Amino acid sequence: MIKLSDYVFQFLESKGIKQAFILPGGGAMHLDDSIGKSGIDYVCCLHEQAAAIAAEAYGQHTNTPGLVLVTSGPGATNAITGVTAGWIDSTPMIVISGQSKRADLVGDKGVRQIGSQEVQIVPMITPITKYAVQILEPTEIRYHLERAYYEAVSGRPGPVWLDIPLDVQAVMLDEEALKGYVPQAQETADVTDKAGQVLELLKQAEKPLFLAGNGIKLAGGTETLYRLLAISGLPVQTTWKTIDMFGEDEAAYVGHPGIMGDRGANLILQEADLILSVGCRLDTSVTAFNDKNFGKNAKKVIVDIDENEIRRMEVEKEIAVACDAKVFLQELVSQIEDGKNALDEKKGVWQQWIKHCKEMRAKYPVVTQEHAEAKGHVSAYYFIDRLCALLREDDVVVPESSGGAGEITYQAFRLKKGQKMKNAAGLGSMGFGLPYAIGSCIANDRRRTILINGDGAFQLNIQELETLHRLGLPVKIFVWNNDGYASIRSMQRNNFEGHYVASDRESGLTMPNLCNVAEAYGFKTYQIYDNGELDAMLPEIMKDDAPLFCELMVLPEETVSPRVKAIVGENGKMMSGPLEKMWPYLEE
Repeated sequence: MIKLSDYVFQFLESKGIKQAFILPGGGAMHLDDSIGKSGIDYVCCLHEQAAAIAAEAYGQHTNTPGLVLVTSGPGATNAITGVTAGWIDSTPMIVISGQSKRADLVGDKGVRQIGSQEVQIVPMITPITKYAVQILEPTEIRYHLERAYYEAVSGRPGPVWLDIPLDVQAVMLDEEALKGYVPQAQETADVTDKAGQVLELLKQAEKPLFLAGNGIKLAGGTETLYRLLAISGLPVQTTWKTIDMFGEDEAAYVGHPGIMGDRGANLILQEADLILSVGCRLDTSVTAFNDKNFGKNAKKVIVDIDENEIRRMEVEKEIAVACDAKVFLQELVSQIEDGKNALDEKKGVWQQWIKHCKEMRAKYPVVTQEHAEAKGHVSAYYFIDRLCALLREDDVVVPESSGGAGEITYQAFRLKKGQKMKNAAGLGSMGFGLPYAIGSCIANDRRRTILINGDGAFQLNIQELETLHRLGLPVKIFVWNNDGYASIRSMQRNNFEGHYVASDRESGLTMPNLCNVAEAYGFKTYQIYDNGELDAMLPEIMKDDAPLFCELMVLPEETVSPRVKAIVGENGKMMSGPLEKMWPYLEE
């Protein structure tokens, strides 16, 4: 016999889950006790939102489920934001929440609450999970665990949620009597013909471009992609989530396109005559809200595991394939190799195309001399440039998921092969940076981690400074002090003639002295006021793995740079109109 709560974590251990992020509570008392007796390590976060965010980061980096354990009611509702990010970014996650005992559940009684801290969580989270269930029959626990795990990691991965009432947690079970879950056999798409058609398009292409999406990583197809590029000679661009697949100086890499991409990469994409997009949902950050003009000179091949995503896209498609990214890549590699180097005759032409792509990106650098010569403040672009020069090949980088700290970092960053860089750009929420850095650092065996945060976003989970300090993780925190919400001010300047509301000191928003706060949590702190101080102090700050807090006084109105001309109007200035006007201005 075994207690149900013990069985839960015994099962998860058997699946290789090693890490959990938790905040305990009375509604999960048996679950809390059982995880404490299990072999699963747990991190005590100070807010359930932070626990879910850290778990989402862990799942992104490891491609294994990030595990979250919270209590009933507010414990469960607080976790929703992190789970939403996992849903959008297809992150494998398992959330377990406590609940009031079965006799105290609202059920169909038509009232709002009966049990202590009771909340009907399952209807709330069903739209953002692949599988969500309240377990009312203890003998069904094996079935629900097995199904939840299968759903989390299979097909298009995503979060799952098990809500377990207090009295169910405490039931003693006969393990031998428990019935399991048998997944239905999934039809495997025959991609032979489609891959053959793509190969024929490649033979005709003079300026092909491969766009690598996160679905490749989620499917375990990264090495297959590397093989494809090696035998074909194709150039490759990346999305937000796959930017760390390639180093800046790799022969095949020609940038990352989109609203927050570099201008050279966008010009390359518009010049291409064939775009092979694999595992990328072509969201608006890539297409700039203008699907019909995306890659306007190219035939498009779209490969995505989710048929709904393919149907949603208004991008004109020459070929669309709904299948696992790795399966498609393996078939394409096989056909190229079986064809006795069928693309050899194209390699010379494509080498010249790649050379042109490299020259295009060099012609339009993201960081300019003007950024380097900025006076009286730290240029955020110059900071990213100097930071890249000092980072090691094994560093982990976490940009905030919202605002300039995320957007400028992605736009200007030059990755080295081996570095890892991820955030939750799909949801784009403030407050992810600090817990995301914790989850990312743990997922990567405590490698040195660099957090780049805005002062506004930093406030939303600032309590996790204590978690970071307690764990002694080698995280270096850089916070850009731009006196509030720079991205919101930019929006208000462009759309409301500079009528600021709740976005700076004059409009009602204030920030604390961040160095004082960080010192109270036990961190050594630095403040840097201009580029000269940055040049002098940054090498010392980055010389080791010691955790620290560094506040950068950046230009309050520096957002995504107009010098990059990613979005420009006819007069050469930043556009303030609709984003759908972007692509027509991406000509040289």
